[in-house]
Amino acid sequence: MKEQTMRVANTVELKNKTNKILKEVMKGNPVIITYRGKPAASITPLTENDLEDFVLENSPMIQKMIGEAEKDIQAGKVVSLKEYLAGLNE
Repeated sequence: MKEQTMRVANTVELKNKTNKILKEVMKGNPVIITYRGKPAASITPLTENDLEDFVLENSPMIQKMIGEAEKDIQAGKVVSLKEYLAGLNE
């Protein structure tokens, strides 16, 4: 069985062969993109099932909200689920 190496493409190749590179990625083969000979980014397969996790992990807005929530927890600014639900009925 032939061992497959990870594909590396520079920005010029990415510009000129975007569709071909994306088809490779969609087959499950990640591609490393280089800029001036140095690794700059990776393109990895992303399924619809992975999309929500990706957004949650990478969205600056969501990361900010999580950070604020963690600070509230540390400061004791929390209510129990029972208290929260009781407040909805008022």
